[in-house]
Amino acid sequence: MSKKHILEFASFAGMGGTQRMLLEFLRKASREKYVFYLCVLLNHDILNEEASKSGIENTSLNMRGYWDLAAWWKLYCFAKNKRIDLIRTYGLKAHIIGRIVGKWLNIPVNITSVRNTDPWRKWYHTLLDRLTSGWTDLYISNSEAGRVATHRRERIPLSKIITIPNGIDLSDYEPYNTNAHQINVEYRQQFDIAPHAPILGTIANLREQKGHKTIVDAFLLIQEKISDVKCLFVGDDLLGGEIHRYIQDRQLEHAFILTGLRQDIPQLLTMFDAFILPSLWEGIPRAILEAMAMKKPVVTTAVGGIPEVVEPGRTGVFIPPNDPQILADTLVSLLNDPKRLSDMGQAGYERIQQFFSLDAVVASTENVYDCLMGGRPFRGE
Repeated sequence: MSKKHILEFASFAGMGGTQRMLLEFLRKASREKYVFYLCVLLNHDILNEEASKSGIENTSLNMRGYWDLAAWWKLYCFAKNKRIDLIRTYGLKAHIIGRIVGKWLNIPVNITSVRNTDPWRKWYHTLLDRLTSGWTDLYISNSEAGRVATHRRERIPLSKIITIPNGIDLSDYEPYNTNAHQINVEYRQQFDIAPHAPILGTIANLREQKGHKTIVDAFLLIQEKISDVKCLFVGDDLLGGEIHRYIQDRQLEHAFILTGLRQDIPQLLTMFDAFILPSLWEGIPRAILEAMAMKKPVVTTAVGGIPEVVEPGRTGVFIPPNDPQILADTLVSLLNDPKRLSDMGQAGYERIQQFFSLDAVVASTENVYDCLMGGRPFRGE
């Protein structure tokens, strides 16, 4: 049986949660059944480099706007030469462009990935999505919240949207859990943090959605009660230094460490006493799965698909968006109760183990791919 050719088409290649999930899927999916290609709408970046290391042919379009005809032509030629059987898109621009080019090339199967609830969309985004939605065969959402939001906003029938939640490979985290104490000691030395200072933090690229300013404001209150507490912001700065200036204006430089983009996420998490993510909107954030895999309690907002992962009172605590006072009170309470921190962390690990494995994600996705490429319908409930 000849291999099926699949094009994964993403809007950008900077390493965020979607890109990490895509990369892990590409590394884990069957190479006996499929030949994978990767195309990125914007500039060449880490995702391209990591795909190349995994032997996946890829390209970047460096698209400057919807009317960049050279980029459209480059995508057309790339896909045409590969005899693509299925194209799957990630991100609004990639959805629109991928559907149109897929139609031109008569690519048999087109799948749209829903990675977020996207409340920021304007009316014209929704219009473009609706106008081209007939050219996609199926929507795969990583959360039920994303599935429902897409149904309501784009008026896509629920039968055309399925949910495959994010997952991670726990075996990638076991060595760090086993040696957590020693890694914690080494990394505290690396960042010049005192051996017993409490550490909080988040793993998220710096952008408005993720609520970094709420954490900074909460720290003004936390330090009144726990003076030596530290906070790590791990992620690429997409706000041009705005968060760093916000910290400086509140004279909190001594409390915060901005690490930039890092690949050693499990090692960094060994230092955390609790993981924070006060997002304004979400799908299912990979960072929460990683924190739970490293046995860390999660303090987060009940937005998007987060309630599908975090069990309040058992694996973490929900706080309202944009509320530094409640965030501060919650974190102080947790830091003063080590047993509760430990119990929540263990419960979170067990939940990931049971419901959010990468193997299950890959198997479900391959099943969808095989059904659609084999001419068999795959419908949501």
